[in-house]
Amino acid sequence: MNENAVFIKTEAGEDAVSKRTIVQRNLRSVLIMIDGRTPVGNLAQQFGDPLIVEGLVGELEHRGLVRRVDDASVEEDADRSELSSIMVDIEDLISQPITPVAEDIRRAHDRSSAKESPVLDEFAMAIPELAAPAAAVAVAPPPADSDDVRGAIRRAMMTSSADAGVEHSAPGPFRRLFDLFAGRVSGADRKGPPSSLGKRLVVGSLVLVVLLVGVFFLYPYSRHLPQMEQLASELLGQPVRIASVSPSIFPEPSIALEGLRVGEGGQLDVGTVKLIPRVSTLLSERTVMREVRIERAGLNIAFLPELSKRQDINWASRWLKVERISVIDSSLLLLDGSIGNLNGTLDINEDGALTRLSLASTDGGLKLQGSIESGVWNVALTALGWRTPGQPSLLLDVLEATGTLNSQRLQFDKVDVKLYGGYAVGNLSVGLVSPATVEGEITTSRLAIADLIKVFAPTLLLTGDLSAAIAIRGEGETLEDLRRTLRASGTLGIQRGQIERVDLVQAVRIPRPDGVRGGSTRFDQLEGDVLADASGLSLTGATMSSGLVGAQGDIRLADGLINGRLDVSLRGSATTVLAPVSIEGKYADPVVRLRR
Repeated sequence: MNENAVFIKTEAGEDAVSKRTIVQRNLRSVLIMIDGRTPVGNLAQQFGDPLIVEGLVGELEHRGLVRRVDDASVEEDADRSELSSIMVDIEDLISQPITPVAEDIRRAHDRSSAKESPVLDEFAMAIPELAAPAAAVAVAPPPADSDDVRGAIRRAMMTSSADAGVEHSAPGPFRRLFDLFAGRVSGADRKGPPSSLGKRLVVGSLVLVVLLVGVFFLYPYSRHLPQMEQLASELLGQPVRIASVSPSIFPEPSIALEGLRVGEGGQLDVGTVKLIPRVSTLLSERTVMREVRIERAGLNIAFLPELSKRQDINWASRWLKVERISVIDSSLLLLDGSIGNLNGTLDINEDGALTRLSLASTDGGLKLQGSIESGVWNVALTALGWRTPGQPSLLLDVLEATGTLNSQRLQFDKVDVKLYGGYAVGNLSVGLVSPATVEGEITTSRLAIADLIKVFAPTLLLTGDLSAAIAIRGEGETLEDLRRTLRASGTLGIQRGQIERVDLVQAVRIPRPDGVRGGSTRFDQLEGDVLADASGLSLTGATMSSGLVGAQGDIRLADGLINGRLDVSLRGSATTVLAPVSIEGKYADPVVRLRR
């Protein structure tokens, strides 16, 4: 190929560039570079390989997408096309049958004053030799005196055209529709009522829609299941298994992947993934997914850092681009527990790695935000009027927690909670390596202990404002293991409180052999060292004071029973009475006895 040859795109080439019908990358690149000014040699220098460029240009020329600038101009091609069309029309005219019009032409000749024209005489004498059998249509009426030979010939040609229309059957509906859009049918030639064409268009459109829907639902998508699994595995950098694939039409047409498991241990289980593509990119080199909708998924929090690992080369991302990932009715898992009914969005980068998430509960009470930075997730948890999952369940008026997440640990460095009329602040750390561990420190102030006790011991009646400083620790493979091993220790104090069904003053002043039931004991301050675990709560070194009444001792709350030993002191105007008492029985009906 001549290196100085210059090529320009044809109309088909321009359409191929704008509509992206050329999917081969090299062929499309060369087509874009051809501009009608740059020689082939310069294109080869820009592309890097002259032989490849010459081959690609030849392929484009063979397909009719480009042509040489020095070829025949577009106008000359159009002239040739128009001339060819005229020749075809002339051939069609010649091939039409000639209606017998000898008498008309002869009469016109006899009335003509041009007797000196031997050519007309010879033509009139030759008419009988061209006569054909009479047509089955009525002959036109005799022409007026002013007609001449030329008018007779014109009427003969018009009669011939009419006869041809009678002899040949009318074109079919599709041919007429094509002629209409091509501009070969005028308004006068459109037969039938004005609405007939509209009806045909509507029926045709309905048939086309039915065919498309049938193909959409009957296509064997399962044959592409292995390729889909391979593409998803390369995109996420994790093994992916898909149970089935099928079409879905609600809430909009999509391809539904059912039963996905991601990870070696199925750390991410997804009920359904709906793929909603941009239709214009289905045949292009890179398919664009307008939305990937994840429904009924369960994501283990410990697996989140693995999904966000950066990959050096991700070939799948070169063929597939995801614009949006939405999450519907999904859950976050920690050990064997979960936070469910979450909706939101996920973001991935060009290499398919997860970079950001935003989830919220259906009622909007809980929101979770996360973004990765330098391989570590920054997480923020907020809640309004949210109940903790599981039993017992705490009602949190306001929760704000910020921290970090990596493959080893979930660390909340700052936790602020407003609950039961008071506040709690602290930190919490969850080790994700088996066995899981929980560690943290919590400080509370002015909690309404009556509301808090209803969660753990509904029949125990105790009021006051609780302040505490507690450290917690536990470990286990499951949440039940954590519950059994969890221990909270520290100090607590209750201000301006009252113990119902326990009357220490009555038990000392008027002792009874079977003990004292009912009544109540008010106090200004109750404090001591607290230890709480799965078996119950112990308050050691407890000190209670209330004006002239005081008590010291230990109290144990477990399995719905109270067991305490207290030394009660009653100060009078002259003397102070000291008496040991015991408190035993169920929370709802304890007995206070004077010990001898």
